[in-house]
Amino acid sequence: MSSITVTVQQIYEQIQSLPPDNLLELARYIEFLRFKADETRPKAEPVSPLRVVKLGGILESYDFSPELLAEVRREM
Repeated sequence: MSSITVTVQQIYEQIQSLPPDNLLELARYIEFLRFKADETRPKAEPVSPLRVVKLGGILESYDFSPELLAEVRREM
C-alpha cells in the first residue's frame, strides 16, 4: 500500500481536469475497481444450509437396465 494520502477532493479535481474523451475510460476503470473490491470482500454464509432429501425408493418401479438405456439412446 502506498503511503500517499489522497482525498476525495483531490481526485475530484483531477477528474475535472481530464479531457472529455477520457471519461469513458475512467468510468470503466472505476467499474473494474469496484468489481475487484467485491471479489476481495469475504463471502457471506448461505442463508440456509443445504439439507439432504431422502427420496426413499421413488424411482424403484422404473427400469434402468443397460439394454433399455441403449435402446432409448438409439431412438434419440
